[in-house]
Amino acid sequence: MRAGVFLRWVAHPLTVGATAVLLLNDHVFKQAWPGLVTGKLSDVAGLVVAPAVLGLMSGLFRAGRIGAAVATLLTGAGFAWVKLTSTGAEVASAAWSVVNGPSVVLADPSDLVALPALGLAWWAWRRSAAAPPLPDRMAQRLRVVLAMPFAVLAIAATSAPSVRIPSVDSVEIMGEQVVIEVDERLYGSGSGVGDWTLLPETPPGQLPERRQVEACVPDDTAHCYRVHGGDLDLDFVEGTPRGGRLLGVDETTDAGRTWHTAWEVPAARWPFVKRQHPFPGGIEHVSKVASVDVQVRAVPGGHEVIVANGVEGLAVRGADGAWRRVPVVVAATGLELRPAPLTGFGQVIGDDVKEAGTITLLALLIGMSVAVCRTRARLGHVLVVVMPLVFLLVAAVPIAGAMAFDNSSSGMSTVPALVFALCLIGIGIGLTMAQGAVRRSRAAVVDAAAVLTGLAFLVPSLGWTLGFPPERGTVGQLGLIFAAGCVVLVVAAGGWAGRDPATTGDLVADAPWPPVPGSAG
Repeated sequence: MRAGVFLRWVAHPLTVGATAVLLLNDHVFKQAWPGLVTGKLSDVAGLVVAPAVLGLMSGLFRAGRIGAAVATLLTGAGFAWVKLTSTGAEVASAAWSVVNGPSVVLADPSDLVALPALGLAWWAWRRSAAAPPLPDRMAQRLRVVLAMPFAVLAIAATSAPSVRIPSVDSVEIMGEQVVIEVDERLYGSGSGVGDWTLLPETPPGQLPERRQVEACVPDDTAHCYRVHGGDLDLDFVEGTPRGGRLLGVDETTDAGRTWHTAWEVPAARWPFVKRQHPFPGGIEHVSKVASVDVQVRAVPGGHEVIVANGVEGLAVRGADGAWRRVPVVVAATGLELRPAPLTGFGQVIGDDVKEAGTITLLALLIGMSVAVCRTRARLGHVLVVVMPLVFLLVAAVPIAGAMAFDNSSSGMSTVPALVFALCLIGIGIGLTMAQGAVRRSRAAVVDAAAVLTGLAFLVPSLGWTLGFPPERGTVGQLGLIFAAGCVVLVVAAGGWAGRDPATTGDLVADAPWPPVPGSAG
């Protein structure tokens, strides 16, 4: 197999050990003993693991020493670019934010002391390349099955973020200026929609201690506005209060006798919006994704309403009556609060992607079990084919759990889950192609049917990200119904694959089909 030597590189004891160090250091040691040693240890471990994983991907195109050398050099060059230049650090921050939620990678030339760790990675490659192929034993298969997902997980993982959640907590009108409070700091703007500047520290008591959940037009006290989430007193709330109608403003023109919704994020899309904002530790601080404070001021041509929307920035009603969601961006302090889009293809469905990967693997197990049993192979042969898939499926559960824990502060990021699912499916397909009970060409049909099953489960989730269906509640049920329908196809594919006359009875490698005239059996 072209990438076989790279699989041995990933499964080398040094690579596996560095993977364990990277995971423990980022999520245990750094929190217990912050400092220089733990700061550099992640760089060293990462430079040992990354070339092996990158080499596995490059092995799809270029095997051998050249592929390993390219993977090692690219790792070193990329690391140096990120640590030596602000541009590299910004690109890395943006890339890591896509993979694992909001992240900051800093340029730090002192981190280059870790570069000699690439020598350790190259030594592991040399030992792996010189070693004979992994024996076709259960323990060796499990070694690869377990090492690869954990290595990818360790590289994609980042350290636990700060427990602070920057958000617009209040808004106040001070003369001609709009003043907002973000993370106990004050920012001012004349327009209220941009050009924010950090204000000097304000003595306690200058801003109101309580949020103003209702405000009236200065010249018309019967015309008032109130926010949906302004009376949430808890820092976090279990469940979904008020059906998710927390981002919105009500309006009255008759001194409060009747109210109607002037603007809101639809309740059906609130879960999608909420998923795009990270919550440290996985605790849902829903009061941070809510309209919590409102101010009204007179402007030429009418009045303007300014609403503090927490991590969503601001909502502003102009004098023309049009509402818009407004970001709060301050380059000088690195503050960036942007409203989450109501739709976005494939976004924040990491949990669904992981489930789709597991369902694909389960379908693969079902299909191959049917195929091997149809060959009337002996029990021992059946176990040789099926048991690696069973162990992979069992291993996927704790790995997915560890991944969920690691990414609890990254919303439901799709990219790390997709990497995990692709690794899981890729290893599963590799195991089916390496067995000898079913012809590879026919095993590939079973693989395709299993992949189709996983995609069928994912279709409703992808539709939900585009607003069809708009509500989250029916997505899981629809996915299971679609996947169950495809399982019939998987069983049929397995039955067809097992009927190959060239693979009945005993294990065969890849016997020619149709049989050569004059050959035995």
